[in-house]
Amino acid sequence: MNESSFWEQIFSKKEWGKYPSESVIRFIARNFYNAKDRNKISILELGLGTGANLWFCAREGFKVSGIEWSKTGVERFKARLKEEKLSTQIEQIEIGDYLEKLDNFKDESFDAVIDVGSLCCNDREKTRQIFLKAFKKLKVGGKFFSLTLAKGLLGYEEGRGDFFEPKEGIYTHLGLLRFDDELSLKELYAHENLKCLSLSTQILENDGVVLDKLLIFEGLKNA
Repeated sequence: MNESSFWEQIFSKKEWGKYPSESVIRFIARNFYNAKDRNKISILELGLGTGANLWFCAREGFKVSGIEWSKTGVERFKARLKEEKLSTQIEQIEIGDYLEKLDNFKDESFDAVIDVGSLCCNDREKTRQIFLKAFKKLKVGGKFFSLTLAKGLLGYEEGRGDFFEPKEGIYTHLGLLRFDDELSLKELYAHENLKCLSLSTQILENDGVVLDKLLIFEGLKNA
């Protein structure tokens, strides 16, 4: 099954992702709530899903763009924004592979590029290629945000490398996933013109079992 069909199947069967991640809300609020004209702030999401994060950004007055494999996900997003009279906040939506579709966006045109558990669906080499292309789309002074899976959560198996399909835990049935630690993520997103502003860890633990563990990377394009 190819990527498009895989995510079509997921989004057509699940009422998934109506509300944004708290970490995204904090990132947007901290960086852009004080903008003089929010309508001049442009945000690009890699893997918008059914659009929860971009819906929030549009609702807060920012311009939004995105790339997504699933046509169903994009249709749900557009329908939601139309219903809430937010369609004018959409700048550009592309359906397909990030690596290919990023070429359709203008260089240095975004104030933020965000990834919320989407780039980790790609192996390390392809993620690196996507990141380098996405970085070109950021304005100088723009921010890069990535939330990704961390090694050590339930389902991660050290002996299987860093890219595989978990057999247990909350990330089963989501295909191949990439797992990182702080060092590997910093290396993945290393760029001479990117300053790492923060790299934090978010953990959900119950009775000693790490049910979820996420790394949250924020960087600044400085030249």
